[in-house]
Amino acid sequence: MKSQIDWSATAAWIALAISILSPAITTLLTNRHQLKLHKLDIQEKREDTYNAARISVIEEFISKVSKCISHPSGTNKIECAECFFYIYAYTPQSLWPFLDDLNSKLESGCWDDAFKLFKDISKSLACLLKGEPLKLPSE
Repeated sequence: MKSQIDWSATAAWIALAISILSPAITTLLTNRHQLKLHKLDIQEKREDTYNAARISVIEEFISKVSKCISHPSGTNKIECAECFFYIYAYTPQSLWPFLDDLNSKLESGCWDDAFKLFKDISKSLACLLKGEPLKLPSE
């Protein structure tokens, strides 16, 4: 006995299966894509927040240190010392020894040496803000 296949019924069942699976697959792929976009959006917001904080800290550092060097009053020295705690979080480790040296010169009152080093450090910080390669102060 030969079994006969009803091709029209088979085609109808296949079309039904495709019509059920197609929206589910599309929804799954769309959700995956949306999840990736959401993760990228979160990452971009974190980077924007970090960059805004970095700019603010570097600008405040430059402002307070230059104020301390030009007018070394007690208040200016305190504000200058406070900004040193923040600057390390936003600068590469290769710049830290120069910042340490600047801090020690400021604490010891070597204003001329501190001013010279500060000019070089300011140029390095400007490179960071511009996104250029870091140019370390000459030792």
